[in-house]
Amino acid sequence: AAPGKVAFGLMANEQLASLQRDFAPHLELQPPTDRVGVQLRPRANPTNYSDRKAFDPTGVLSADEATGMAELEALEARGLELCSALYTYRSIARALPTAGGDDENKRAMYLTSFEVLHPHVQRVKELMYYKDDAVAKFCASLALCTGPGSDGLLLALSRVFDVVAVLDSIKDTKACLSNDLSVYKRAFAHCRADVTNADAIFNSNNALQLFLAEKGPLLSALKAAVHRLPGAEESICAMAHLCAEALEGGWCLLPAERHRMLRACACLVWLLDCPAGGGPNAFLSRKLRRDRLGRLFKVSPVVPLYGDMHANLPLILRRCPNFSPAAAAELLPHSRREMESLTGSYDVVAAAGSLRSLVVDYTMSLPALLRRADALGGRRLGR
Repeated sequence: AAPGKVAFGLMANEQLASLQRDFAPHLELQPPTDRVGVQLRPRANPTNYSDRKAFDPTGVLSADEATGMAELEALEARGLELCSALYTYRSIARALPTAGGDDENKRAMYLTSFEVLHPHVQRVKELMYYKDDAVAKFCASLALCTGPGSDGLLLALSRVFDVVAVLDSIKDTKACLSNDLSVYKRAFAHCRADVTNADAIFNSNNALQLFLAEKGPLLSALKAAVHRLPGAEESICAMAHLCAEALEGGWCLLPAERHRMLRACACLVWLLDCPAGGGPNAFLSRKLRRDRLGRLFKVSPVVPLYGDMHANLPLILRRCPNFSPAAAAELLPHSRREMESLTGSYDVVAAAGSLRSLVVDYTMSLPALLRRADALGGRRLGR
């Protein structure tokens, strides 16, 4: 080491020792009485790629890719907020009284019902507006995935794609959304003259009704837009292979990240597959490593989705237009024995027998353990 560095290190140690001598006797250090809760959640982009222009000369990451990754991260955060709002949504219309009395009283009650429902329906409309933004930004970023330095952009795209799939799944389970919209439209029809921007609200209500009536509207719109892009098949396959590499290489820090990658792989196969004559066939494409994805699907066929919901990966694959048991032999288990062994890995009902025997054994051994602890005085039990 250089003499200057050694001298600097000795001086720093002396200063630290002096501070400890001067202040340590006056400090009363007490351990915390309560546990400190810390949530570990990795952030993909803590600086929002504010230094994106510095990447251009290096060739590692272009400014356009960095801008796309920053936009996708903001889109993902917005989608996660919508997931939470949609998952926790409960029917408001069921708590509203039925309008009765004379015409003036009915009109007043309808106006009040409209005012109560309006902010909640606006939250549902945010999901409809999110669809347009997600499709536009996803396709714009997917068109940039042409160079060797696009792995970060592909991972950001897979995260947004998974959020879109989760939103569609939650939305399709919420029948109360259509019920609240029906009551909202009825109330709006009776008090339209008293509402500002009535024409805009009327048009958005009709658009929302069509949106809620369609199953999987976000993924359907995204699939139609993606296959209009040149080179979409290569980009989708590259995204699926990168997710598979992350799962095989142990890149996932938390279980939720691993589950997201598995969901994205299955949904990407669905995204790639098109009807006959309308695009690539995911089960015949030479650009997709089906054997690689199949090994992952056969190990974890069912994964958590959101809250108490789960995603059935084989069911997602069965929704592909070109699906057949023979065509999907590389992706799904085909023997009964293999299916039974996989069911036992995630089905709680299949493990109920062994769990009951463990409870019985513990219940029978508990009194003996308590008597032994009592004989020892109960003081040596924690040693």
